[in-house]
This record gives sequence, structure tokens and C-alpha cells, in this order.
Amino acid sequence: MKDSNPQKFDVGCVADLCIDLIMHGNVVPRFHQVEQFVDNYNIELGGSATIFTSQFRKLGGKTFIIGAVGEDEFGQVILERLNAINIDTSAVTIRSDIKTGLGLALVQDDDRAILTYSGSIDAIKPSDLLNDILTACRHWHIASIFLMKELKHHWKNVLQYCRTNNITTSMDSNWDPEEKWEGLLNLLPMIDVFLLNVAEAMAITGENTILKAGKFLSSQGNIVVIKRGVKGAVAFDKEQVWQIKSGENSANISVVDTIGAGDNFDAGFIRGWQLGWKVQKCLQLAIRCGTASVTGRGGFEKQLQEIVE
Repeated sequence: MKDSNPQKFDVGCVADLCIDLIMHGNVVPRFHQVEQFVDNYNIELGGSATIFTSQFRKLGGKTFIIGAVGEDEFGQVILERLNAINIDTSAVTIRSDIKTGLGLALVQDDDRAILTYSGSIDAIKPSDLLNDILTACRHWHIASIFLMKELKHHWKNVLQYCRTNNITTSMDSNWDPEEKWEGLLNLLPMIDVFLLNVAEAMAITGENTILKAGKFLSSQGNIVVIKRGVKGAVAFDKEQVWQIKSGENSANISVVDTIGAGDNFDAGFIRGWQLGWKVQKCLQLAIRCGTASVTGRGGFEKQLQEIVE
């Protein structure tokens, strides 16, 4: 769906800015002061929107984020890394009244457990999303809506404004920690592309197959992309279904961890979609981004760096 809007940025995101401390090891935490050892750890930028924006930038898109960080060392690290890859951070505020968000992830093979301190993740309020900020971008990608509770009841207004002003939108809601999925289905008719994984699709729709879930979600009037991990992905609209496998080389890839792979997949798909590519070609780029991601630790280390047009 190629457009010709003259906005300054290709994509904007409300960023769930945080730091991820990622530990790797075949252990399960135990209380009563039991100390256990892990195999490795690394500190990475966190937040689904942050990972998405970074990957989109590395594919050649001009990106913008609005968010907040604490007046602390983690906040400084986030700003330095985002500026290093030329993401516009002019709308990121440094606040002394909050701490930078932190996620502690324990990774086992292709699964993980996560403890999150919200902090800066939920720092943006409806009054921060001014119209001139929204109109600065051709497209807005929304992620982690269930973590950004301050905006919970404002997304409908944002999406309506975007639609009225010919600004396209996409969403990856991510998992709802409360598993209620409150208000999500009401937003879908205003979203151009909805991306989610299999577990989320089943939980949101109550269906027991990918086909049924995808058809139900796409009946709301949008393109739906369901990510299947190593099995690839399936895309739907009201009339058609597209499928893609992970690729011939995927079986030979050593998976380090899957954190951020879905967000990188999203960035690849939306980059192609915004350039006017056919859905199948968008899926191919998305798979390449997701596959590259799992070969490194965290969502940033092995992002695909390739200018696409």
C-alpha cells in the first residue's frame, strides 16, 4: 500500500523504552535464598516498539519515537544507542520522577520468563500525543498496548485521527499479562495491519486453528499476519490467504534466543508494505528479519542491515 504523504518520517512509534537484562541458563528460580548459576547474560535495549523502530531504520526507513526515560544510567544508555543508529529521539523526555523501565528475562532454549519493572514504559500520557506529532509520520506502529496503561483508553482517538488524516497504522499488541484482551477487538477496524503470534491469535479469538483465527481477525477489515516461529507465517485479508515457511536455510541456523524476533519480523513486513510490495514479498523480508534476529542475543544484536526500496 504505497502512499505519497509528505510527512518527515516514514514510521513513528510510542516507545516502551526500557533496558533488558537477559540471562541464559537451564535453571528455574527458587526462593529460600537458593543461589544458582546461569551460563551467560547481556544487557540490551528493550521494548517492542524500540526493537521495531531500530530494525525499520536499518532497512532504510526514517524513524521517530516518542517516549521517556529516567534520569539515570539506563536512560542514558538508551538515548546513546538510539542516537547511534539515527533514530529521532527529539520527543524522548528525561524525567527525574521516574526510573527507566527494566525487564529481567531468563531464557531457556526458545522460551523465556520475564519480570518487568514498568517505570518509563508507561510514562507517556494522552496529552503527549499531540496532533503535530502524529502528523509528522506517514505511518504509526503501536506495540505493547497492555503495558502502556496510561494510553489504554486513548488508542481509539489516536487511530481515528490517523485514519482521518491519511496516516496508515499497524499494531502488535503483544501478550496481555492479565489475559483479558480488553478493548482490542474494538480497535481492529481502524488498523491497517495487525501482527501477532499464534498464542495471541488463539487467546484473542478463542479459536483453535490458525486459519479460523486469521479469518475472524481479518474480517474486521484489515491485513492480519500470524507469526508461527520456526514454521513461518500466515497472512490474511478478507479474500485471500498467504503462507510462507521460514526458508531453506533456517534449519541450519543456530538459535541463540528469540527475544525481539517477532518485533523485527514486524518491521520487515511493514517496511515492505509501506513501499507498496505485494504481501508475499513483505512476508519474505519479514522472515529474513526474524531469522537474523534469533542468531544473536536480544533483539538488536543481529538485526538485518540492508537498505530496501
